[in-house]
Amino acid sequence: MLLQFGIGGAVLPFITLLFLDRGLTFTQVSHIFAVSSAALLVSPFFWGMLADRFVPLNRLYTWLNLLIFILLGVVSLQHSFAALLVSFMAFYACFNPSLVLLNPLSFFHLENPRSQFGRLRAWGSLGWILPSGFVYGWMQLRGDMNLTITIHCGMAMAAAMIVVSRFLTHIPPGAAHVTPDMPSGTGYLAAVKRLLRNPAYLTALAVYFLVASSFAVQAVFSAPLLEEAGLARRWIGPSQCIGVMLEIMLFRSQARLLGRLSISSTILIGVVAMILRHLVFWQSDNLWLLVGSHLLTGMVIVYHHIGVSVLVNAIAPKEVRSTAQTLLILFGSGIGPMLANGVVGWITAASGQNLRMVFAFSTALAVAGGTLLVIRSRRLNASVNPAA
Repeated sequence: MLLQFGIGGAVLPFITLLFLDRGLTFTQVSHIFAVSSAALLVSPFFWGMLADRFVPLNRLYTWLNLLIFILLGVVSLQHSFAALLVSFMAFYACFNPSLVLLNPLSFFHLENPRSQFGRLRAWGSLGWILPSGFVYGWMQLRGDMNLTITIHCGMAMAAAMIVVSRFLTHIPPGAAHVTPDMPSGTGYLAAVKRLLRNPAYLTALAVYFLVASSFAVQAVFSAPLLEEAGLARRWIGPSQCIGVMLEIMLFRSQARLLGRLSISSTILIGVVAMILRHLVFWQSDNLWLLVGSHLLTGMVIVYHHIGVSVLVNAIAPKEVRSTAQTLLILFGSGIGPMLANGVVGWITAASGQNLRMVFAFSTALAVAGGTLLVIRSRRLNASVNPAA
């Protein structure tokens, strides 16, 4: 958790500013993330199928991180729009599944994922903020605002993860116990069909599609708006740490909250936090309020993102739990952000690169996800075993 999320914490909070430094416009940045999200229309199926059918999950992490290390090295050397688009897309297609596959990797070892996963996931939040301190120190001591150092930091984290993944417990593919002589209606493909016919799972995908797409847009464009509002570049990373520190504390109380509230109510807390976060970035010019809204981001991660993941783990059959989790990427990091960033490209081009209108659009996405969640909450709650 610490190292895999550390890769993202080193690269993703700064990557938009790095793209802008290399001469790209907001419209071109939105195109890069739209195409990168399009790559996630395929890669979740590929990595999820490998984990469920062919390759032990622990071994898969070695190969994933080797690819991440190489591709980050390629990104660091590129300066043209086309080269950055292709190289970052390839990195994104490997990195996003590596985070979601941490969920089934963790659930495999937990007796009660619903009550235990939050504390384990807090280590990922800690990993996310660790590179920010290093980047801040580098810029403060050297006076160097070149963000290529963030890519090199991510490469170091990936190299460490290659080593650590060799010591993970052996986890055979989830469908490995299925044999050809089993009755019809069993096995991987049959389980996938049952999963995709489950109304509760389809609702969870739709809610995640809307809210995670909204989250993805703000993740790309928050840093340049903060810099535009007057925040010094070296403080971009540390400013997000207040939200992640709250995230870590909330993970410790998540199990108690899940014991008191329904799963849909828990997820709704995260959705409301997302709406409020966007409203601040849409309407406010106050730098302190903009920075303080990072606290709301921590609530989105704990209650929406992780809440949906716990819900999906409870709904999905054992044979396809890795696929069920990676399908969240297909909708929440693939189709959704691809379409959303396509709209953002049009918005920024039509509004003279106005970031405020981007956050108005993100607010609408989050409101739509929250409305669907409220409408379908009873069915979602009925689909979950309280002990799951």
